[in-house]
Amino acid sequence: MNQNKQKYISFIVVILIIISGVFLLKSKSVIAPVDNIEVEIPDDVVSVPDKPAEIKPNTNNTQSNLTTEQKDLLTKLKKTVDNRDFESFASLLQEVYKNGWMNQEFTALESQLYVYATDKYWVKGDLANSLRVSTIVYDKVPEAWRFRYIRILTLEKYGRDAFNAGDLNSAESYANKILQMMFRPEGANLLADVYISKIRTNIKNGNTTLAQQNLGFIWDFEINQDRRDILTDLKTQLGM
Repeated sequence: MNQNKQKYISFIVVILIIISGVFLLKSKSVIAPVDNIEVEIPDDVVSVPDKPAEIKPNTNNTQSNLTTEQKDLLTKLKKTVDNRDFESFASLLQEVYKNGWMNQEFTALESQLYVYATDKYWVKGDLANSLRVSTIVYDKVPEAWRFRYIRILTLEKYGRDAFNAGDLNSAESYANKILQMMFRPEGANLLADVYISKIRTNIKNGNTTLAQQNLGFIWDFEINQDRRDILTDLKTQLGM
């Protein structure tokens, strides 16, 4: 009986071993291999942004987006440029500056008439007309720097001519007209030359008091170094 019992136990053990082997084979069959291959992303793939990029409006104030009023004014201004009508041009340009409409079209027209005035009058030495047209525009629109500049140059030339002719009063008057417009070295240096001449004459005539007064007047003006050196020497001569 014991022998039969051992056979039975041995049979059960064999059966259990077979069943365990089957389960082990099934377990191995469901384990996937680990793939270490890197996935390549094509270069033409563009990532999607969180939100669409903002498209800024075109703020270039060209004729295509001018108001009707601005277009009408531009047309009128162009007509005055074509006709070389400085009086009407100045009045219309005054309106442009007043309204803050100086875009590239208006600027181009202003520049066009400025170039004409420069070539026609200033370059050819026609000081009378150079001063006339630049003053017309400056009186209406002092902000228009192109015509302001040609007026300054013309006044300086008149002043230099007067100074070279010994007319210090006229030279000083032209220098002051420039400085009344704005501070410019053309005006300050011309005025310094006038007063250097006056001071030297005062010293020559023995009028030290007047020489000192003239030196005190011109001393604080911003002038170039050559003139500053001359004034410094004169100051030393006067014991100041």
